[in-house]
Order: sequence, then structure tokens, then C-alpha cells
Amino acid sequence: MKIKPVPVELVGQVLTNVVSPLYELHQIACELPLNVLSDVKQRIGDWLASGGKETDPYIKQQVAYAQKVYVALKGGEIG
Repeated sequence: MKIKPVPVELVGQVLTNVVSPLYELHQIACELPLNVLSDVKQRIGDWLASGGKETDPYIKQQVAYAQKVYVALKGGEIG
């Protein structure tokens, strides 16, 4: 059986699509100010309680906001 190698750029895309927005938030949560983390957590919790899913654009928007705060505090790029 011959197995063709997968192009590296496709592997990166697959890994990015598999990682949930909540996992991304978890990675930076301890570095965020408590008021920012509490607000994002409340918004996400409300969204999920109303029937939303972890992968909805609204969740991604909240995580993107948290990442922007993180970047601003660190003065650089997300690792």
C-alpha cells in the first residue's frame, strides 16, 4: 500500500479547524484581566445556554476579542 504524504499547509489547516475556540480561550485565560475574562465567560455561557454551539461565529468573536486584549497586554503576537 502506497500512502501519499499530506502537504504541510493542509495539516496546519486541519489542526486549526479542529482546535475549538474555547480551547484557544483556555490557553490565554490566566493572562487576561479578571473583568475581561468574566465578561467573555458570561457572554459565552449565555450563548451556550440559549442553544448556541461552541463553534458558532459568536463564540469565535468573543475569543477573538479576548485574544486582542491578550496581544495588547503582551505588546506582541499570539504564540
